[in-house]
Amino acid sequence: MTTPGSGSEVAIDFNAMAKEDEEHFATFSIHKADAVLIALFTALFLVVFLQFFTRYILNDSLAWTEEAARYLLILLSFAGAVRCQVKGTHIVLEFVDKYYGRALPLIKLLALCAVLVLMSVLLWSAYELIQRTSFQQMVSLPFPKYYLHAGVMTLAAVNAAIILRQIALHVRKPAGR
Repeated sequence: MTTPGSGSEVAIDFNAMAKEDEEHFATFSIHKADAVLIALFTALFLVVFLQFFTRYILNDSLAWTEEAARYLLILLSFAGAVRCQVKGTHIVLEFVDKYYGRALPLIKLLALCAVLVLMSVLLWSAYELIQRTSFQQMVSLPFPKYYLHAGVMTLAAVNAAIILRQIALHVRKPAGR
């Protein structure tokens, strides 16, 4: 690929990219744990499609679709975070790893601890929101607002438990490995 006037040329190796794709899809599989994510994503897709269809095709949008899409996206994000934590596929700065050398295990342990603190704050915040909104209904859906916060709290608790397990495994692992 070239940029006009830059004088430098960057070659894209499409064969290497195709080989990477083949290797990825050779080991790709959908697990039972992904069923929840697929169901949430499908529900989100259908709600957003319904919103689009009623607003732009029928010219009379359904009021509840916007709120439902928002809450489904929140739940999908937290459920996806749990799955990424289990698989270890969160976004990371891999190029920085080589600069830490032997300190890398300690850095990874500190990162796990930081994420555990974040999950603890999310747990506490969700608990507080449940206490404060237990009497409120959602604006356009016939459900109490705390259902969403309870879902977020549950997913944050699952994520925190996974992180605690990962920290325990990390601490027990011998330094040479």
